[in-house]
Amino acid sequence: MAQILLTLLLILSFSVQGYGLEIPGYEGGIQNESTYREVIFITGEPIVVEGTVTVSDRGDRVTYTYRNLTNTEKEVTLTRNVTLTKQTTTNGNHQKTETLSLNRYRETINVGGVRYETTEDQYPWSQSTIFHEKPGVTYFAGNWDGRKTYTINRNEGTVKVSTQGTIVGYDHHWGATQTQSIVHYIEYRQNNNNGEEGLSWEGTVEVSVAHNRTKDYHYEANAPSQISFRGGYLLTEKEENVVKYNYNLPRISQEGELLRGRNSGTSSFTLDTNPENKRLTIPALRDISGHWAEGDILFLASLEAFYPNNVNFGPSLPMSRGEFARALGVVMGIEKEEQPTVRTRAVRTVEEPPSIFVDVPKENPNQKYIEAVYERGVMRGVGQDHFMPNQGITKAEATVAIIKALGFEGLAPIQQYTTGYRDDGAVPLWAKDAVYLARELKVVQGDNNGYFQPNRNLTKAEGAEILVNLVNYLQQDIRYDYRERILNY
Repeated sequence: MAQILLTLLLILSFSVQGYGLEIPGYEGGIQNESTYREVIFITGEPIVVEGTVTVSDRGDRVTYTYRNLTNTEKEVTLTRNVTLTKQTTTNGNHQKTETLSLNRYRETINVGGVRYETTEDQYPWSQSTIFHEKPGVTYFAGNWDGRKTYTINRNEGTVKVSTQGTIVGYDHHWGATQTQSIVHYIEYRQNNNNGEEGLSWEGTVEVSVAHNRTKDYHYEANAPSQISFRGGYLLTEKEENVVKYNYNLPRISQEGELLRGRNSGTSSFTLDTNPENKRLTIPALRDISGHWAEGDILFLASLEAFYPNNVNFGPSLPMSRGEFARALGVVMGIEKEEQPTVRTRAVRTVEEPPSIFVDVPKENPNQKYIEAVYERGVMRGVGQDHFMPNQGITKAEATVAIIKALGFEGLAPIQQYTTGYRDDGAVPLWAKDAVYLARELKVVQGDNNGYFQPNRNLTKAEGAEILVNLVNYLQQDIRYDYRERILNY
């Protein structure tokens, strides 16, 4: 019986600064806290093997060690050791390129007594990924090509696997997604006992692997009535991992002969992590009960984007520029970095540079967020050395800040276009691209009569609504574009 074992999921892992999602392997598998899983193919039959993998990243070198990958039912065992060399180049404009090359590769697979092995330390392989860091999100995309050869029982034939792949993904405060799309071309050649060519066939496999980390939130009401608070918000963080594959391989009889037709199909499997829960601060706000934006305001106050200890919020009052800078900074995870500690013989001191804005002193509770969004290019000052933190923020100003935080300011149409609002002519030229994009993303929209009112100050309730819209976009819509739309294409 001819048995054919192909390791087809040639997907490269890489690290992203702050990326909480560890891609668990060079061969495109998925893992949770305790288990690693990938798919291989035997005589056209997909077989899932399971075990563990250890990833060691020393900055310029990444090593993968696979242990105890098995499928007992199919009598499959797999061992693999991979070492990659990594070079990082800073390109300017908040971009960097990571290029990885193969340093060492050894793999042995046993299937029912048949041994498949790669004996060379190196084979043709190239991978490169570019990262674009925007104020609130890092985006990346990459490509790779590779070709490796397995020997069958040392001298009974070869299996060649050529691979082409792409990578797209993002990383932000509310989650991270990476989706890899791969095409494998397989050539199988086996020799007969007399040295003549025996079984010979070709096949193709298309694989998509998606890794996703998301923070979700929901309100937990308390059952007892005799308690100091009615309920509170719960953050739940987990990782979801999916492998989906389409294969077109030959049909082979138990005697090792090719049959008519093809063995083709589609399948998938998942492996998720256990959720991590975090209860949020209980706000003391009392003047928002029954308000249309009560849920949004309570959620943002629970995150401490608004001051949770204040009793009064004033949902109908104008939102100030300082309040919006703080709330947007918290929502997007944009915060000024801590200053380094200066060591002296006597004491340890923190060297504090002067404030960027003369009207935002160190004592201002929003100071670190105001300076952070300014340094990241999300919000600008007003005049020379002033931020005007107590001045109301207009809807146009808030919309521009959100689009800049996402890094989408360059995606609006180049030719003449309209924002689609009845007061399109009132939209300042500097805000038109952002207003157009925010409407397309459904993050900031107009009123029920079709007006955007760009120059009107936002109320605190309206500010809360659009910031929660932004959170929901980061949790759901962008993930759909990077994962579901690709997996289900």
